[in-house]
Amino acid sequence: MSRPLRVTVVAPYGVIGGAELWLLSLLDVTDRLDVNVVMLADGPLRDEFAARGIPYVLRHTGRSVRALAGTASWLARRLRADAPDVILANGVKAATVAAPAARLTGVPCVWAKHDHSYDGFLTRALATVTDACIGTEPGLITASHHPRAALVPVPAPSGTALSRAAARAELSRRGARLDGDERLLLTISRLVSYKGVDDAIAALALPGGARWRLAVVGPADPSDPGERERLTALAGQLGVADRVDFAGWVQDAWRIIPAADSVAVLTKPDGTGPGQEAFGGTAIEAMLNGVPVITTGPGSVADRVAGPSAAPPGGIEVPAAAPARVADALFRLSDADTRAAMGRAGLRRTADNPGPARCAALLAQTLSGAAGLPGAGLTGTTPVSVVVTVLDEGPRVDGLLELLLRQLAVGDDEIVVVDRGSVDRTAQRVAARASLDARVRLVTCPGTSAGAGQDAGVRAAANLLIVCADSECVPAPDWLDRMRAAASEPEPAELLVGVCRVTGHGALAQAMATVYPLPEEVRRARGPWSRARRLIFGPGFGATGPAGGSLACTSPAWQDVGGLREQNSPGVGVLFGQAAARAGHRVAVVGSAEVDREPPAPLPVAVRAALRHGEELGLRADGGQLTGVVVRAAVYGVVLGAALTRPRLRPAAAGVVGVWLSTPVGRAVRRGNWAALPLVPPVVGALSAARAVGFARGLAGRVRTVRHTADDTRRGPIP
Repeated sequence: MSRPLRVTVVAPYGVIGGAELWLLSLLDVTDRLDVNVVMLADGPLRDEFAARGIPYVLRHTGRSVRALAGTASWLARRLRADAPDVILANGVKAATVAAPAARLTGVPCVWAKHDHSYDGFLTRALATVTDACIGTEPGLITASHHPRAALVPVPAPSGTALSRAAARAELSRRGARLDGDERLLLTISRLVSYKGVDDAIAALALPGGARWRLAVVGPADPSDPGERERLTALAGQLGVADRVDFAGWVQDAWRIIPAADSVAVLTKPDGTGPGQEAFGGTAIEAMLNGVPVITTGPGSVADRVAGPSAAPPGGIEVPAAAPARVADALFRLSDADTRAAMGRAGLRRTADNPGPARCAALLAQTLSGAAGLPGAGLTGTTPVSVVVTVLDEGPRVDGLLELLLRQLAVGDDEIVVVDRGSVDRTAQRVAARASLDARVRLVTCPGTSAGAGQDAGVRAAANLLIVCADSECVPAPDWLDRMRAAASEPEPAELLVGVCRVTGHGALAQAMATVYPLPEEVRRARGPWSRARRLIFGPGFGATGPAGGSLACTSPAWQDVGGLREQNSPGVGVLFGQAAARAGHRVAVVGSAEVDREPPAPLPVAVRAALRHGEELGLRADGGQLTGVVVRAAVYGVVLGAALTRPRLRPAAAGVVGVWLSTPVGRAVRRGNWAALPLVPPVVGALSAARAVGFARGLAGRVRTVRHTADDTRRGPIP
């Protein structure tokens, strides 16, 4: 198994409510996440983390802008020291603190949205500054306005609930008075005013609720410290105090639901909470136990319980803040046959609700995807076909096959080598290895391009998962394991893009290598400086621009896109990735699947390669790339003009050039390539200029193509 994903969870409250139970239930059943927690308030939740051996730190944070900003600054310093793979902000307040800290440090941030609180400006703002969003109900996905929102629902609880007799005995032990023939209405929630427990109490005082009693299960909430006293006083004023009992907090409260004849979820808009219930954990647990639900609507919970569906309702929807309608629902549910029918309907409505293991897998997939590390903590078992195209590789092909054979770990794994017409003994070397190892197969396609060769290898492959290797690249020892693990996610992407670490031997090659991004930059490319640098100084790594030396794809997706076809250009991988995205296939970066290669050498060869690459990008540039080119051209023009015409501005222009060179110089320093430092400025300048010239040529060719197409359209068909 690859190493678990290192996750910093930001928990906004110390109480144990639905959002906290959702998180704890998923952490209990996954070993893919290595979690530490930052708590913004103290409370019983701290003991839950301690009992699980999860490290935590407490940082008391109020709701003022100053308090939130202070904690965001503190969290940024902590993130720089800890360097987690990703942050999980469990709620709006947590995201308000975590998102700025994440942007300052370049750590990806995933926001978990649990309710409809602050829907509007704040929600839209968080959608722009977080890398992904998790919604616990489908309605929250829409309300988040997030372009990368994923559903991780409230899980069905694992285990078995108590029998009715045992559950009633447990409630009696906790102070509920269950003698007599009254029906039992149960609420399970924190004691805050917007949960609508007062409406349940008021319903008992009306004729429909006369033969019902209420058991209130849940802890007090520091945000509403006098709520229990208010509810107790209300029961006394209405003359129903003898039928209202407070049982306090009950661990795994869902296990006592069979004691009830109905469960109430009566969230209402009172100015203190989200206005409507979106989480719905109690409603789901009640329906799974065959107990009918009374819930306020409209909203996600009402849709689940009694909304549009071919199945009969699993309960009754009532308007918010309407005790009389709650009493009417209680009157209907006084009939045993009605309760039984709705209980059976609730079971049918929740039959497909996933359990904790499935929900935890979806959580881990969302977090690892945002971190650029899909498959983290997984061991893949899917058989793969590794496709390699070769042309006059000589003895080097023996070393490549040896490296790849060591990574074949599943019984049906294979290597398909496509020889494009080698005139040396490359094909004979592969054939000799194939005669000794049945996992190696040789396909000969003389005269084909690299793209067409890969297409031929995919057609010959026996497995659905195709992994493409490049004969010029050296895969890391765990490269194939990382790709296989990423393909084993519960909902894997159809195109997996690995990363390439460009290294060099000798000062000149090392200087040329500084043009290429490091794999670590793929996972730390989200801070404000990184975004500005890409805009002003050019892009680094693109998720839809895979190189042929490190990508994986399902065979159906490859065929759907049309493969790499007969194209033979440095941008063929870019074209394939863009085509896959346009066709609706999900693309994911696997930042842990590394291959090594050297830059093109000598320098004239590298310049020609940069020229061709730039031309291909110009031919296929999208709106964002064109915007970047315009911005960079303006910046460079201003800098050059200042240097030539205004001597006083030359120091500032030199500073801009220094900033431009800071990235490649920093790469050389991190690698310890000290001898290459003097060569970095001229080499980077030459390669950047070649790419810029190539881009201009490609863009000009694109304009000519569009113009000719327009002219042909105006002239009409040839008679």
